[in-house]
Parts: sequence; structure tokens; C-alpha cells
Amino acid sequence: MQLSSSVEKMFTQKEIEEILKDEQRFYIEHAEKNWLNRYFKIKAIANETKVPSIVSSISDMPHGSSNFKKSKTEMYAIKTIQASEWLEILGSTIQLLSPIEQELIELKYLRRRNDGARYSDESIYPQLYIGKTRYYEIKKEALEILGRHLYGVFAEKDFS
Repeated sequence: MQLSSSVEKMFTQKEIEEILKDEQRFYIEHAEKNWLNRYFKIKAIANETKVPSIVSSISDMPHGSSNFKKSKTEMYAIKTIQASEWLEILGSTIQLLSPIEQELIELKYLRRRNDGARYSDESIYPQLYIGKTRYYEIKKEALEILGRHLYGVFAEKDFS
């Protein structure tokens, strides 16, 4: 309680609102850029059954040595497992949302039209039986929740 009154003395109400708005934007962008926009790529990696060239390498270096090359088969398996874990984390985080938020995220980010493009917002909110304004409120709230929960998870992982 004392902290909030100290903060209110340091910043004006307008400054506090701007800080909170910036924080909200940060989490929304994180959810979209680092998770939802990568969904189809990661899903493809998780389902990939790529067979690498089978070439043995013999080395007198111990297995833990940094110069020891990992097998291509092992690297593909690890990448597939990491992608599957990524999908599980995203899926379980989406389950934390309300049913309408889950459906909105599913329709907007996790499904594609027959031509491979995303569904437009204008085609989604009638399917949810809500108005345009309410749709954007729900979308913003859902993305912020996802961003907050997913921030820092798999931060060092690159699935390229």
C-alpha cells in the first residue's frame, strides 16, 4: 500500500497510465511475435520426420568435449522434442484463457484459410457473436495474458 502511494507521488496519473500502456503493448507484441506468429513453423518442426544422412564419425575426443560433433540424427530428434515442448507450453497457456478468448486465439492465430492466409478480424468477430469493439477488447486482453505467462519461456531457443 505504501509503495503505491509513493509511486503516485513520483509520477502523475497520466505518466502511470502511459507506463502501464507500454507494458501492455510489450506483452501483446511478445505473445504475437515470439509465439503466435511462429506457431505454424514450430508445428511443422515438431511433426517433421526428416531423415539425416547416415554418416558415422569417429573421434578420440570424449563425448562431453566441445569439439565433439553431435550426430545429425540426435540434433533432429532434439529439435523435434523442443518444438513439441514449445507447442505443449503454448497449448497449456492458451487453456488458462476464458473460452471466448481461447476461441478467438484459435481462429485468429492457430488456423489458416485454404489459401494459407490468416483469417481477418472482420471475419472472426461475427463467428464469435460479438461486436467489433468487444472483439478488439477481448483480443487485447487475451494477448496480454498470453504474453505475461509466456515471457521468458524458451527465450534462448531458436527453431530456425
